[in-house]
Amino acid sequence: MTARIHIKKWNKRINIQAAGTLVLLLMVFFPMVLQAETIKLTLEQAIGLGLKNSSSIRQKMLKVASAGADLQSAKAARYTDVSASVSYSHLFEQPKMDNTTFDLGEGPVTIPGMYLSAQDPIMLELSAQQAIFTFGKIKTGIKLANEGMSLARLELEEEKRSLIIKIKRAFYGYILAREVVSVQEATLANKQEALDIAKKRFEAGLGSELDMLSAESDVENFMPEVISARNRVKFAILAVMDLLGIEEQGGKTYDIELVGDLKPEYHRLDRDRLVETAMKNNYNIQQYRSGINAAEYQKTLAGRAKYPSIAGFANYSVQSGYDSITGKNKYTGKGSWTDLLTVGVGVQMPLSALFPWSSENAGAKKSEFDAESLTTGLSSLESGIRLSIQNILLSLEEEKAKIASGKKRVEVAGKFLSTSKQSYVNGLISNTRLKDAQLNLNAAQLGYLSAIYNYNMALYDLYDAIGVDSL
Repeated sequence: MTARIHIKKWNKRINIQAAGTLVLLLMVFFPMVLQAETIKLTLEQAIGLGLKNSSSIRQKMLKVASAGADLQSAKAARYTDVSASVSYSHLFEQPKMDNTTFDLGEGPVTIPGMYLSAQDPIMLELSAQQAIFTFGKIKTGIKLANEGMSLARLELEEEKRSLIIKIKRAFYGYILAREVVSVQEATLANKQEALDIAKKRFEAGLGSELDMLSAESDVENFMPEVISARNRVKFAILAVMDLLGIEEQGGKTYDIELVGDLKPEYHRLDRDRLVETAMKNNYNIQQYRSGINAAEYQKTLAGRAKYPSIAGFANYSVQSGYDSITGKNKYTGKGSWTDLLTVGVGVQMPLSALFPWSSENAGAKKSEFDAESLTTGLSSLESGIRLSIQNILLSLEEEKAKIASGKKRVEVAGKFLSTSKQSYVNGLISNTRLKDAQLNLNAAQLGYLSAIYNYNMALYDLYDAIGVDSL
């Protein structure tokens, strides 16, 4: 009786300790569970999040703002330039004329010396300058700044388009990795099923121990393939998180789950229309054209540097006075301030630009060479893009055929494996034949998935070539 009571008390103490341990574990791990947040994202949501979080896009937006400031600065040359100034000076030794003595016959007459300037003069000045005629230099400068603004906007749009394509590639890379895991796990299940059959046949005396050991070895040998596939999913999701700008913040972690299916994006593709779109939208082509325009404007600007600039100016100044006898400053009262208004027209002629060895002539020649070089490069680029589009279209047709063939191959391989399983159960085929059927289905499924993925990647190559993010 005592023993039973002792045992009950001991069991109760163990249960209390276990309950305490459980509470402690919950206290430790429950906040960690709460800290993790699962985010489910479709492709469209992933793209929206990536565009929102991209530091590269923010950088390009700042460049657009900077180019806008340059454009405003270039336009400001058309308006009147107004400036105001206030100056104060202190003369430690105030200049003064000596006394002058004249002898007029009736005795000498002395004229006291006068001060030549105030000791603490104050001057207020307002100036204005307006360009009247510059032979198109201001207009060309505005065109050049406009080209810089267009290029900055082009770079911003290209950054967005490029990021969208990168997210699509990474998204379907993850979906492919996830589908591969499903295939590998299904293959492992088939091998485990074959092992179970081999064990039952061996226990029933219908199969050999060698068959059972072979099936067991097959399961263990395939396990690394499953582990590797699962790791590729982890790597793929890290790539997606990097593109989306998702990071741990304040100790809070995120679990990302991408929602989507691996399926081909079929479109009706017309080569001539694709080439036409590429000539209009391709970033590199637009960049070349912008460079050619800028070089032409630089050439025009350098050429017009030889011509004069005509500008009108006006200056109004007010200066404090002083008593020439005592040298004291006069800031208030009648006659304490004097003013002066100056108005005129100035012509500035850069004579050095007229010489053949001038920097202006050298700049014009350089801009001409740059424009010619860019034009040649543009022609070569356009030819390369046409050829690239043709090659991508051939790749798309190839992958499309592989998808159709792969789908049929998966169906046949699945039926073959099902028949092989039944034959193996009945002892009509060996474990090696069943293993071949499993691997055949595995290869067919992986090949089918790869064909779909490769088709979409080739399609995104086409998007890059023609300068779009979708069709």
